[in-house]
Amino acid sequence: MKATTANAGLKRFGAALIVASGIALGLCPALAENSSPDLRYPHITVQSDLYPSQTISAPVRRGPRGDEVRLPGGTWVPCSFNCYFTLRNATVDFWRRYDVFPQ
Repeated sequence: MKATTANAGLKRFGAALIVASGIALGLCPALAENSSPDLRYPHITVQSDLYPSQTISAPVRRGPRGDEVRLPGGTWVPCSFNCYFTLRNATVDFWRRYDVFPQ
């Protein structure tokens, strides 16, 4: 009788372990994306034209219509002139492009 209840306990523990493992594996990519750089793509680093101390790095990939760069929010945008120019104008020099802070 005791062997039957021990087996039932092991079955419940095994099922709980499988469910917990599945949840943990499902969360790993989301946690890894926020904590470490995406190493699947090459990265570029650009420096602000207005404030040289401001820099930003982002991954670049080949998209369906050419190269794309990923903005800090996660959006992939097509590279217009080149990816350095696109990343700089979309992030560190965004307001300068609209002449908010004239030189």
